[in-house]
Order: sequence, then structure tokens, then C-alpha cells
Amino acid sequence: MKVDTFGKYLILQFKKIFITVHFGLYGRYLINGTKKVNPSFTLHFGNDFINFYVVNLKKFEGKADDYFNRKLDVFSKEFTSDEVKKLLLEKLQKKKIGDALMNQDVFPGVGNVIRNEVLFLAKIHPESIVEKIPSKKLDDLIFHIKEFSINSVELIEKKIWKSSSAVYRKDKYRNETVEMYVSQAIKRKTFVVESLQKLYN
Repeated sequence: MKVDTFGKYLILQFKKIFITVHFGLYGRYLINGTKKVNPSFTLHFGNDFINFYVVNLKKFEGKADDYFNRKLDVFSKEFTSDEVKKLLLEKLQKKKIGDALMNQDVFPGVGNVIRNEVLFLAKIHPESIVEKIPSKKLDDLIFHIKEFSINSVELIEKKIWKSSSAVYRKDKYRNETVEMYVSQAIKRKTFVVESLQKLYN
């Protein structure tokens, strides 16, 4: 068995099949340990085992590399910003960028925290229409997606990821008000500093 990742998925590759594991908000795994509730599934390795709890599983035939485009994964050596930008403009050009960022086919691994923070870092309003955003600003946005995602690993391990955010779940950024609303298309809380993030429409 080979263990890999892509975006939000843990990939378990076997000879003829592979399984994707999505942990969501509450998924957990225990090595040689159990909880009071039944696990979603268990992997056995001789006398050792791993229990997975509250996870979503999908089974596929073949190899994971035949399904996933590594050029879109910021944690992959094959990642290219040009590939992300090309796909964004081909598939989601009419969408609001705040909604488009949650599309896992283009931005694997991007969740609501990353979505809000990178839009702020790139100074782009979430209601901006993708095709109206200048090319250089899209480059800037994709750069921040990669950098923020990679830097988040250490913050998550220290359990200070959300508390160290600039706008996510914040009322103020320095002296500026952080507005919050729910995007109806994706049903996610959106945080924006109107005075600092430019609207392209």
C-alpha cells in the first residue's frame, strides 16, 4: 500500500484500487487505539491497526495519478500556477472569485479559512468576477494560495491557525472594520475589508 495526499484527501493506493479519505471538520484516526463509537473503517497491518472515525470514503479503480492533476496541488512538486490560472479562466470565468475558490476541481485543498485570508492578502474583493480581475492580480492570488497553504501547516500543528488569521472571524483589521456575510452560492461565511479589497466587476 502507498499513502499519498491530494488537496483535502488522504489517498490509500493499493494494487488495483485506491481509496480517498476526507476528514471534514471532525474526522480523526487512531493508531492502535479505539473510541467508544464504531470506526468508519479500519486498516490492519499484522498486529497493528489504524481506526478512522467520522470520515468520508470513496473507492476507485486504478491509480490515483490517473484521476488527479498534480499541477493543481500546491504541495506537489508538479504544481504550476499557470495551470491553475488557465483552468480558473476556462471553467469559472463568470463566477465570483469568492465562490470559485471553493471549487475543489480547480483549487484542491482550499477551504473557507484559506479562501478568506488569501483574498485579503491579494486585496481582491470576494464579489469580484473572475474574468474581470487583472491577470497580474490573479497571479498574486495564486501565489498567496500556495504560500498561505504551506505556511498553514506549522500554524495548524501549533493550534494557532485560526487565531492568527488577519480577517477570518475577526471584527477589525488594525483600524479597519471587517465585514461578514454569508455567500449564498456556497453557504460560507465571508470576511472582507471593504476599504482595502478592490471590487472588479
